[in-house]
Amino acid sequence: MANSGCKDVTGPDEESFLYFAYGSNLLTERIHLRNPSAAFFCVARLQDFKLDFGNSQGKTSQTWHGGIATIFQSPGDEVWGVVWKMNKSNLNSLDELSAWVQKKMVCRWSIKRS
Repeated sequence: MANSGCKDVTGPDEESFLYFAYGSNLLTERIHLRNPSAAFFCVARLQDFKLDFGNSQGKTSQTWHGGIATIFQSPGDEVWGVVWKMNKSNLNSLDELSAWVQKKMVCRWSIKRS
């Protein structure tokens, strides 16, 4: 993952983690609804992934009745988003929001200063 303008290059501490967001979780107001500790960390690009809407089960959002933003591996593509620094106490609320995901996606990444 490459970034653009990291605010705090020290990264997470023992009580926090970094979360790559895309789709509606780009909005500060949206992420703060269930994750009040979220603090902007940087703009980032996730390489070799692609943004799509919907999922393999064809589920849609019950809130806006449309496809749910998701990402999948796709060599040569990229997804732009933001990284939020969040308190580990918010992990459960993120899991609830992503309950439709079959498995958690963990990507190894590094922050590169431009």
